Amino acid sequence: MIPKAYQKHLFYAEMAKLLEAGFGIREAADVLSEHDLPKAQAALLDELRQGLKDGKSIADALGGNRAIVSDLERSIILAGEQGGRLPPALQHLADYFGMLASARAEALKSLVHPILVLHIGVFIGTVPTAMVTGGKSMTQCAGSFFSTLLIVYVLAFLVFLGVRALLGAARNNPRIDRAIRRIPLLGKTRNDMAMAGFCKVYHTCLLAGLPMRETVERACDASQSGMIRDAGKRLQKTLSEGSPLGPRMVTEPAFPKAFARSYATGEAAGTLDKDLANWSNNFQTGTENGIKILAAVIPRILYFMILGFVAWRIIGFFNGYYGTLLKELE
Repeated sequence: MIPKAYQKHLFYAEMAKLLEAGFGIREAADVLSEHDLPKAQAALLDELRQGLKDGKSIADALGGNRAIVSDLERSIILAGEQGGRLPPALQHLADYFGMLASARAEALKSLVHPILVLHIGVFIGTVPTAMVTGGKSMTQCAGSFFSTLLIVYVLAFLVFLGVRALLGAARNNPRIDRAIRRIPLLGKTRNDMAMAGFCKVYHTCLLAGLPMRETVERACDASQSGMIRDAGKRLQKTLSEGSPLGPRMVTEPAFPKAFARSYATGEAAGTLDKDLANWSNNFQTGTENGIKILAAVIPRILYFMILGFVAWRIIGFFNGYYGTLLKELE
């Protein structure tokens, strides 16, 4: 069972709290196992305990199953483990998944009304028309309603798969990623989410004292952005030349200009750890606000589209109804 965002938020928050209190990783796992955890959280805990039992590192124990633990999680856990800063690394993850859980709950809540209107619209568009113009029985009208509703469900599912595939391709394809970034609201929200992942992993690796090449590679991969991953190749080249990253970042369109300038000055002033922590929070807040705006705007767009469909079907119904009456009068 794949844990949902809020379940991961609770798992990482509890683990961070126990480790911060001085528990060892095995002790913390034992404490959590004594509670009646939901199946998804229990699956995460089982992965961890079995991996530790087999002599694996914490990152390998949790990250062995990529269906349960993403590359972003594994990168942050690995950096925290190697640098002896696992509690703040896990808290990073708790905050990140808490943000995702809150955003998804807000989005689902906002879709309730448009979905209800959609079902009413399909009913109005099929049943009265079938009864008046088609002379069908109630059973046939009900069949027409459910068959139309099934078509709507299939089309919505295909759209969902298409959007999901497009976003998945944008993780590695800079051109697709760039095109999505140009979409109002959605592009900025996606960019903020990518930069939040980048900054969280970069900050964790920096505090852990990992080599810069490894830090850049992990942070770019964690961003899940084709543009940032592509920029990471040039950042690696800059490091191999022995040059600072700040000036290179300023020239890269993958990074927001304000962030790139802040990185450059922080690199020169030796304040990168504080700057990255601040930017991580800023991008996470930007993601939360962006998703809330999308959760408010997209349902309204769907709502007016559905109202347009309902109005079209009502007009079609009355045209058919009065057309039938005129024919009978003639």
